[in-house]
Amino acid sequence: MQEERFEEFAALIGGIHGNISKLKSSYTNRLGLKEVHMFWLYLLHVHPEGMSASELALSSKTNRSLVSREIAALLEQGILYTDGNTGHRRYGWKFKLTEKGNALAVEISHVAKNIQDRVNQGIGQEELAIFYKVLRILSDRFDQAIISENGGANNEYQNNQ
Repeated sequence: MQEERFEEFAALIGGIHGNISKLKSSYTNRLGLKEVHMFWLYLLHVHPEGMSASELALSSKTNRSLVSREIAALLEQGILYTDGNTGHRRYGWKFKLTEKGNALAVEISHVAKNIQDRVNQGIGQEELAIFYKVLRILSDRFDQAIISENGGANNEYQNNQ
């Protein structure tokens, strides 16, 4: 029975992830962004004080090197800025949304809310609260399992923890 549950769990999570990727892809193509940028813009919108590349990686469960590589494109497009204007990025700088970036983040938030409202339709608030509580627990336990499987090795993902 437990094996059957894992197979169903993996298939459902994989399917949901695939559907989210398809939605993000169709939307980001219209905006001239990449999928990885969407959640970062959302995070920076809800953290107007700014976030460092490490904080963005941790909050979005993204590889820090990917964040570092992609931040440059967002800076060049005028979507992000940082208070450090020496021409060289320094560790720990806080990235913030420009006016253009904020407008994109607001648009992304509206689209995400509309999609979330549609998929949540007919599901009670109490059921959703329980679902998200269990999903957070599962996510944390998968994080712990990855660290445990790696023998507590000092890998990049663990460094984001």
